Amino acid sequence: MAKRQQVHRKKNSSGAFRFFRGLYITVFAFSLVIVVGYIAFRIWAPAPDVDDQVVFHPVADDGPGDTAAPSAEPTAAPSAAPSQEPDGVVFHRRDGIYTCLLIGSADMGGTDTMMLGVFDTGNKTASLISLPRDTVVRVKGENRKLNSVQSVGGTDLLVSTVSRMLAVPVDYYVEVDTYAFRAIVDKIGGVYFDVPVNMDYDDPYQDLHIHIKKGYQLLNGKQALGVMRCRSCYASADIGRTQTQRKFLTALAKQTVTLSNVDKVPDLINILSSYVTTDMQLNRMVWFATQAVGMDLDTALTTAVLPGEWISPYYELDDEGVLELINGLGLYEEELSSDVLNICHP
Repeated sequence: MAKRQQVHRKKNSSGAFRFFRGLYITVFAFSLVIVVGYIAFRIWAPAPDVDDQVVFHPVADDGPGDTAAPSAEPTAAPSAAPSQEPDGVVFHRRDGIYTCLLIGSADMGGTDTMMLGVFDTGNKTASLISLPRDTVVRVKGENRKLNSVQSVGGTDLLVSTVSRMLAVPVDYYVEVDTYAFRAIVDKIGGVYFDVPVNMDYDDPYQDLHIHIKKGYQLLNGKQALGVMRCRSCYASADIGRTQTQRKFLTALAKQTVTLSNVDKVPDLINILSSYVTTDMQLNRMVWFATQAVGMDLDTALTTAVLPGEWISPYYELDDEGVLELINGLGLYEEELSSDVLNICHP
């Protein structure tokens, strides 16, 4: 009997040893996968490398110089005040803050929607600033509305115009066909949104028909596109529309990034690849996506519109208001002064 108990104990001991050895090997292998995956991620999708300094050149009265973008300068330690250079003023960027110009293309030419996105990856906060389409800018010696710049000189000219106007480097741009919103909304089964006003608008020339009642409701893709596009539905025209656009994009983001939509990711990627043009590489997109994990859009996302007023036929910016808004983004080590802004006043 004693011999049997001894054999039984040996078997139990041997079984426990095999179990813990298997568990150890599993944990080790899992840890190895994590380490290798992390190293691969850091190599394939590292943080974007942007110049830590920008310099803004004097603006020419006429010609291409009035839309010149900031250019990179040799690396230098941050200073308490912008350094004066013979050909411009140098500002030092804070680490971990990136910018992106969001462009919504229009059906009949021109640019329908423009927003400047600023992502502070260190503090996990973001800002979305609407750029009114009728904002007056000076391009190649002529006063123009901001939404016409792309048709004059392409996306590069639009990016440089926005950059110089606001004294903000634009790291990336993302241009989206407005029908992308329609396709995405339909794919996720609609978006719940509080429509701020009754919307009734018909434009047979553009085949645009918008008839949506005020109030909280589930919008399908066609209705969502109507909400995004209707300008005449507001007394303040484009200013009212841009406020609604920012709120809708926030609702769309919150309702898209949910566990229930995980199985739709491949389809959403296909939609974006069909409707989006960008200079942001895929590995950069992956990196930004990982940095956004855990953000609470209710508290971490702030929205605004460039301050100004409508003085027919343009929307004219308020220099001091714009300066306060841009400085509030915390993009630079130094405070900007109004003389580096390239704001046009006809």
